[in-house]
Amino acid sequence: MTRPGWPDLPPLLAEIAGVAGIEAALAIASAKGGQEVFVVARLRPENWLVQAVGIGKAQALSDHFCSGRSRQKLVIPLGPAGSYLAERRRRARSMAEAAARGASANEIASAAGVTTRTVRRFRASQRDDGEQGNLF
Repeated sequence: MTRPGWPDLPPLLAEIAGVAGIEAALAIASAKGGQEVFVVARLRPENWLVQAVGIGKAQALSDHFCSGRSRQKLVIPLGPAGSYLAERRRRARSMAEAAARGASANEIASAAGVTTRTVRRFRASQRDDGEQGNLF
């Protein structure tokens, strides 16, 4: 689920954003991304969720996820900035921009933070083979 202006979010973070806003979803991903956490019904000031997003948003999330239970376990996704896929997209974008400027393989590798071997693979994937089909 995404909304205009929102980055691509994993489903749980999109659900959190729907309840408490995009800032809360990103703050939770930053604080607890990749971890199992408990959202509890009875919040205290020292609770991780209150610390991450404030009492009002924490209460809204608690009400949403607990709904009659004393706690709910969640596995928080890494989020758009911390995911492997996001990093791969960022590197591909950097390589494409550098290649479009006519940069050398070494310059592209430096700009994207990859090896020249990765640049060669990237260039090969961007090439149009015309009539030649893909064997795999």
